[in-house]
Amino acid sequence: MTVRSSEEQWKQKITDWEHTLYSHEPSNFSTTVDYWLDLAFEYLPAETKDMFFSQIDTWLFHLHGFIRQSSFQQQAEERILKMAQSYKEDVETIEDIQKLTLSQKAFIAEQQIAKQKLYSVIQGGMTGTGKLSTLAVDIPAFAALNIRTTQLIALSYGYRASTPHEMVKALQLFYCATIPKKYQFDRWQSLTKDLGEDEDLYFDTLSEKDHPTIWLQQPLFHLVKLLFVIVLGRRKVNGIPIVGMVTAAGTNYYWTKEVSRFAHHYYVMRHLSAKK
Repeated sequence: MTVRSSEEQWKQKITDWEHTLYSHEPSNFSTTVDYWLDLAFEYLPAETKDMFFSQIDTWLFHLHGFIRQSSFQQQAEERILKMAQSYKEDVETIEDIQKLTLSQKAFIAEQQIAKQKLYSVIQGGMTGTGKLSTLAVDIPAFAALNIRTTQLIALSYGYRASTPHEMVKALQLFYCATIPKKYQFDRWQSLTKDLGEDEDLYFDTLSEKDHPTIWLQQPLFHLVKLLFVIVLGRRKVNGIPIVGMVTAAGTNYYWTKEVSRFAHHYYVMRHLSAKK
C-alpha cells in the first residue's frame, strides 16, 4: 500500500467516525442522568462545587505523572522505540518516530492498543469476581489504564507525554473520550482546530467548563456496573461468578476501545496536519 493510499483510507475512516459523532442521538437514560446531575449540583455552594472539581483535576494530573514516571511505562517506551527502529534504523529518540510514515506509526499504535484492550479485559474480569479489594480500585484502575493508553498512542506517533503540552493533550483526550457522545463532536472539533498550535499549554479544568457535571456520567456508570457485579456475583457457575466477570470485562473493554479510538484518530489527524 502506498503512503498516499494509506492516508486516504485513514481520512475516510475519520470522516465516517466524525459523522457518527455528529449524528449521535442521546438516549433517554443519558439525558435523564444529565438532568439529575445538574439538579443535584445546583444545590451545592459555588465554592464547594469548585473544590470538588478541582480535586478531580488534581487527582488526574497526579495520576498522569505517576504513570509517566513508572518503570513499566519507561519499558513500554523502549519497546516502541525498538519497533520504530525496525522501520527506520536512524530512529534514536521518541521524537524521531515522527519521521515514519502514517501506516508505520499506526501499526505501532495498534499494537499498543491491542495490549491495553487485553489489560482492560483482565482488570474487568478481576473486578467481576466481586471481591472488595478489586471493587474498591476499579475506577482508579480504569482511569490509570486509559490515561496510559493515550500516552502510549502519543509515543507511537513520536510525542512524549512528559512535556507540558503533551501532558495536557493526553488529559484532554481522556476527558473528551469519556464524556457522553452527544458532547464529543464539539470537543473533537475544538481539539482538531488547535492542531499545530503547540504553544497552547492550557488545560481547561473541570471547574472552568461550562457544563462540568457531564464528565461525572463516566464514574457514575462505573458505579452502576459495580452494583451489577455485586448483584450478579451471587450467581455462580461452579463457584465462579461468570456473569459478573463477563459484564465487568465487557464494559471495561468497551471504554478502552472508545478511548483508544478517539486518541488514535487525533494523532492520525496530527500527522496529516504536520505534513501540511
